[in-house]
Amino acid sequence: MSDFIANELLPSNGYARIDASLSNDGSYDTTDQRHELPTINAAFAASGGSLQFQTIFLIADSVAISSKSFTNANVNATSDRITITNHGFVNGDKLVFTADALAFLPGGITAGTVYTVTNVTTNDFQLTGVDITDTGSGTFRARSANGIIVAYAVESTPITVADGQGHSYQIPLVVLNSGYVNGS
Repeated sequence: MSDFIANELLPSNGYARIDASLSNDGSYDTTDQRHELPTINAAFAASGGSLQFQTIFLIADSVAISSKSFTNANVNATSDRITITNHGFVNGDKLVFTADALAFLPGGITAGTVYTVTNVTTNDFQLTGVDITDTGSGTFRARSANGIIVAYAVESTPITVADGQGHSYQIPLVVLNSGYVNGS
């Protein structure tokens, strides 16, 4: 999961994680003896520039907060605290950290590792078991890694969503019976 999160688009040009909605309540298909779940619908639009992607993920038990940026000036190696104004994280949230171009993560934080948020206040937090040894340099991203990847799709070629245009997905779900039907 950390590799996927580390490569998530940055929150610019209209990109943000979106809540998917279910199209109906689903139904039981007596002929095929399976419960057909609702179709998941997700739609988004580019604004302020185009978006390009090739892979989409369906993450269960996640949050809409995708990425919060901060700089080395927001890292306190003495108290092991990271300050991001109104970050929205809560104790127990999972984060992956990445460094923007030409930046180096603070000492004690490794790219691609999933960390747990602790000792949260409105504007800062610590990471469980992390001793920050230096503030690093440049701009970093704290990326939410909450949830479980339950599905993903890789397009054969990258999809570009032009500024002002939208794109949507409809993902049908099916749960198959995995045991005996009526005990036989």
